[in-house]
Amino acid sequence: MKTIELRKLKSGEIFQRKETSKSEFIKGHYNRKNWMYPASFCCSNTEDINREIQLNPSTIVYINNY
Repeated sequence: MKTIELRKLKSGEIFQRKETSKSEFIKGHYNRKNWMYPASFCCSNTEDINREIQLNPSTIVYINNY
């Protein structure tokens, strides 16, 4: 596994939040900062497309290096 900052991944790439986690996420669109919310990326779970999480662009994530 290789660590990388979320903002450096391309849209549509798959990553894990922890090295030992079973769930994988797909990086989605970018939400700009506004008066109510901070800037974030929308990420969808690969197993359950209705489950989305908002992550800070500077979040460290894990990817396979193949």
